[in-house]
Amino acid sequence: MKKQTLISMFAAAATSYSFAGVAGAPNGNGLYEITDPISADTVLTSDKEYLLTEIVYVSDATLTIEAGTTIYGVVGVNGTDPESGDPIALVEPGTLVITRTAEIDAVGTPTSPIIFTYFGDADPRNTPTAPLTNDTLNTGLWGGVIILGNAPTNNDQSADNSLLVPGTDAIEGIVEPNPADLSPDLRGIYGGDAPHDSSGVMRYVSIRNGGFELGAANEINGLTMGGVGAGTVLEYIEVIAGQDDGFEWFGGTVNSKYLLSAYNNDDAFDYDQGFSGLGQFWAVVQADNSNDGDKAFEFDGDDQALAKPYAVPVIYNATIIGTGTEYKAGNGGGQVDYDKNAGGGLFNSIIVASGIESLDLNGTCIDMYNAGLLQIRSNIWHRDIDDLAAEAVVDHDAGDADVPLSDAANFNVFSNPFLGGANYAVMGETGTAKKRYEVGGVYLKPAVFAGSDVITNLEPYIGTFFDVVSYKGAFDPNGTPWTAGWTVPAQLGYFAD
Repeated sequence: MKKQTLISMFAAAATSYSFAGVAGAPNGNGLYEITDPISADTVLTSDKEYLLTEIVYVSDATLTIEAGTTIYGVVGVNGTDPESGDPIALVEPGTLVITRTAEIDAVGTPTSPIIFTYFGDADPRNTPTAPLTNDTLNTGLWGGVIILGNAPTNNDQSADNSLLVPGTDAIEGIVEPNPADLSPDLRGIYGGDAPHDSSGVMRYVSIRNGGFELGAANEINGLTMGGVGAGTVLEYIEVIAGQDDGFEWFGGTVNSKYLLSAYNNDDAFDYDQGFSGLGQFWAVVQADNSNDGDKAFEFDGDDQALAKPYAVPVIYNATIIGTGTEYKAGNGGGQVDYDKNAGGGLFNSIIVASGIESLDLNGTCIDMYNAGLLQIRSNIWHRDIDDLAAEAVVDHDAGDADVPLSDAANFNVFSNPFLGGANYAVMGETGTAKKRYEVGGVYLKPAVFAGSDVITNLEPYIGTFFDVVSYKGAFDPNGTPWTAGWTVPAQLGYFAD
C-alpha cells in the first residue's frame, strides 16, 4: 500500500472538540462516542459499547480495553479531489491510533474477545458479519487499528520532509505532518532507536471488515505496526475481511504468536523497512472467489535500495491455505514472496493450494539466500497452481540462478499434509467441494501417521521466544485449534475442525 499525503478537512480541528475522549453519556444508538484525542489514561469497560467517530489518536496515555468490549468505527465518506480526481476522505473513518507516546492494554479472553468492527454491525458478538456475501468481500467499512512505536526502521525520509529524522516516517493511511504548518501534527510519526520499546499488549482481539480507502491506493490495514518494539505483546489476534493487508509491519522488532489473517483483499502478512521480529503460529486463509486475496506473505526488506538494517524476521509454524484455482486476476509473484533484500527464516510451515507460485525470491533475495541470510527449511508445499504439484524450483527473476524448493538437504518437501485428514487439494478446485467461506469449507489441522512429513525433520527451535512443538504448521494435529470459539470463521462454522 503506497502512502499518500492527505489533507483532511478535519485535520485542523483535530483538537477543537470540547468533548474529546470518551463521552460521558451514550448517543441515540446507545454507543459512547470516542473523539480525538485521548490524552489521559482511559478505560473502556465491557458494560458499554463504543464508537470511534473519526481517526482517534492516543497520546501520552494508556488506553485499557476490558475483555468483552465492542468498539465500532464510523463508516468514512469519500469524495473526489478536484485537482487530481483521486478519491479523498470527506468524513474520516473510525480508526484507532496508538502513538509513540502511548500504550494499549487490550486483553480479551477466548470467551470474551475484544471486537473492533464497523458501525451498523448488528450483533458482532453472537452473529458476526460474514466475510463475503455473494462472492463479494464485506470490507472497507471503517478504518482499522494502528500502533506506532520507537523501535528502529531502515527508512529515511528526511530529505523529503524536514520533520522526519533518519529512521522515522509518517505512517501510511493518515495525514503526513506538513513542515509548512504553524503547529505540525506529529502524532503519526513512528520509528526510533529503542528496539525493546513497549506499545502495550493485545490478546484475543478481533479486527473485522475494515480498510476504508482514504485516497487513491491508500487504505488502512487491519493492524498496522510502525516501529513497534519487542517489549510489546501481540498474541491471539485476527484480522478478517480487510480491504488492504491483514497485518503489516513497517520496521520494528515486535514478536507475535497466534495471528489469523483471513479473507483479506490484499496481502495476509506484509512487512518492510527492516522489520526484524519473530513470529510463530501465523495462519492464512484466502478467499477462493477469483477477486480477492493477493499474497499470503509479502516480505520486502526496504523501501529504499540497499537500506540497512536488513529485514531478517524468523517465522516458525505458519499455515497458509491459498485460493486454489480461484486466484485473483493479475496476481503476480509467489504465495510466499521475498523481495528487496528481505531475509530471515521460514521454518516448519505448511503451504497448500497456492493460487500462484508457492515461493518467489526476487532479485537481491537470491543473494540473501545464497549468503545464508535467508533460510527456508523444513516446510511442506502442496498443490502449486502452475502444475498442481508445485515447481521444482522457486520462481525467480530472469538471469538469477534457480534455488531448489524441494530440497532434501533443507527438508523442504512436496507432500500432502492431509489437512482435515483428506486431500486438501480438492478444496475449491473441483467445483464440488465447499468454498473457503462456506460452513465446513476449511480444514486447519494436518493428519499425522508414522513417518508423516508433518512430524519429521523439524527445524530445531532457537532462543527463548518460540514454543517447542513436535509438528509443522500453525495447528496441533492432536489438539483443539487456537482459533476455536473466538474467531469469526470458527463462529460461522467455516472452520471444520
